Amino acid sequence: MKLLFRITVLALAAVGARTLFERFRPRVSGATGAGNVVGETLAPAVRDAAANVKQTSTQAVQEAAADVKQASNEAVQDVMDATRQAAQELRDGTGPGAAPGSVLAGDATGSGPVGGPAR
Repeated sequence: MKLLFRITVLALAAVGARTLFERFRPRVSGATGAGNVVGETLAPAVRDAAANVKQTSTQAVQEAAADVKQASNEAVQDVMDATRQAAQELRDGTGPGAAPGSVLAGDATGSGPVGGPAR
């Protein structure tokens, strides 16, 4: 969810930057005399802004990737814990549907569901 939110914010920032560029571009090209001064100061400003946007977007992507990695590691751990718990319940005979004397419960000789038939 964080990834979706960050991508949305980044997209809105890009749309805003493009809108500003389209709004002020005709003024720059229509200026006479002072156009050279504006052009000389505008190009470095645009380069700086582009570098800033690139750095910020790279950081946002890295943070999103770290969040996704952490979430996937937590999911893997949850699945492993649930698997261990289910296996333990099967060994102990306390799993769902394990009635006394059933195949899941095993018997006193130590043979269980995997150990083969009781002797």
